[in-house]
Amino acid sequence: MRKALKINHVYINMETIVAFDLNYKIDGHRALYLLTNSSELPFLEIEENDIATDDGTNYQAQKVISSEYNRIKRELCVYMGVVL
Repeated sequence: MRKALKINHVYINMETIVAFDLNYKIDGHRALYLLTNSSELPFLEIEENDIATDDGTNYQAQKVISSEYNRIKRELCVYMGVVL
């Protein structure tokens, strides 16, 4: 069964993630960087920002609130077998 990771209105198949960076930063904010083998979405930046505004135009740069950032990071780590 395929597992999808939901980020705002974007769903990414976990099987397509080939690399990720848990210590990524964007303008001083915590972020996740996902690299995939999908031609439609080759990479995805997920920035933690408590004033997250989703304009819906850039699928590759998503802003999420702290609780969503923690959920996404936790789900990614569990799926990939990474223990923090």
